[in-house]
Amino acid sequence: MKCLALDTTTNISSIAVADESKVWAQYEFAHQMDLSRRLMPNIVNMLKEAGLGVKDVEAIGVSLGPGSFTGLRIGVVTAKTLAQVLNVPVVGIATLDLLAHQFDYLPHCLVCPIIKVRRGEVYWAFFQTGGGSLERVSDYAAGGVDEVIHTARGFLEKEDACGTSGVGREILFCGDGVSENIDAIRQALGGSVIRAPAWLEYPKAGILARLAINAIQTGKAADPFTLLPFYIRRSAPEMRMDPQDD
Repeated sequence: MKCLALDTTTNISSIAVADESKVWAQYEFAHQMDLSRRLMPNIVNMLKEAGLGVKDVEAIGVSLGPGSFTGLRIGVVTAKTLAQVLNVPVVGIATLDLLAHQFDYLPHCLVCPIIKVRRGEVYWAFFQTGGGSLERVSDYAAGGVDEVIHTARGFLEKEDACGTSGVGREILFCGDGVSENIDAIRQALGGSVIRAPAWLEYPKAGILARLAINAIQTGKAADPFTLLPFYIRRSAPEMRMDPQDD
């Protein structure tokens, strides 16, 4: 099953085509606020380099957010349109899950992906890896880095099912919201902090394709007519239009 995957949630977009055995091609690009003009041509060119055409696509995977409101809308609309035109299944994956899945091979580790928000806030959640599996162990949230630190402390102080204290455990932080907050996180949590490599700050469409294929094969494809972006908070224009926010 050849799956086209799109992540447009940050200022570095990622697109890929993959099947069950390999990633045929993956392309990342900084779109400089012209994503709507560049996305489809880049998809066509990437498929061409892989020796494929749009009609060879058998499934679509798209990152649902949270992230850039404009980028989310463009990516989701593109994915839904292609799925309907090609009559292929589509799957949406939360962006925080996608970031955390880069580390799902680790045997026993807490992972906290952090995505930047313009207002000085971050989107975040905590996940537990299991050597090939991944479980979200907190709610998706938006807030200041102090809230991330508070939640992390709770996990470090919590005893596990065997009665072993979480003190001494390590938390891996990843995502584009880490770099400007890592000093505060390290100061608060000390040696429990692991920072992911910089090249893993952004979601990878190749991983998204793998997750989408798995979802389709287990009967979890979405309805392309009702698939929507995942927003933790409303956009600034929406909040300005709501008198209850005054």
